[in-house]
Amino acid sequence: MKQQNSVLPAAIADALALLPPAPHSVLLAAALNRVLGRGIQPEQLLPLQDKSVCIRVTDARLAFFLGANHRGFVARRFSQTPDLTIGACARDFLRLALRAEDPDTLFFGRRLYMEGDTELGLLIKNILDSVETSQLFILRWLPDSVRIKIRAELLS
Repeated sequence: MKQQNSVLPAAIADALALLPPAPHSVLLAAALNRVLGRGIQPEQLLPLQDKSVCIRVTDARLAFFLGANHRGFVARRFSQTPDLTIGACARDFLRLALRAEDPDTLFFGRRLYMEGDTELGLLIKNILDSVETSQLFILRWLPDSVRIKIRAELLS
């Protein structure tokens, strides 16, 4: 797997790797519900209810464990064998979130990987693709000067 797009300094990745997965999994689930909640219908998440998905941010050495219930995304307990693992570097995940990069391009360029239940991965991709771009306000909470700098860096 290529790490050419890694932007996190090694010292930060080392510190993040020491964190237990539960707190940041809870934060990611809450963020997904906040950002995507209005664009996803509860019935779309039904196939995820008994599933465990691991999101690996490779350059940060972080693993998030998620699933879903009738109210939205939820943090899951650490799972030795999640149903699906999706991995990429932080920059590529941000580019995906901003819709600056297509997941298929990243996948075929070996910058995004999936292991496990690939049908579940396709289902998640389709759910995320169904959300209107105007509903993605992932960077709105940042000051304009910071948001402009991040967009310029990520979209270059």
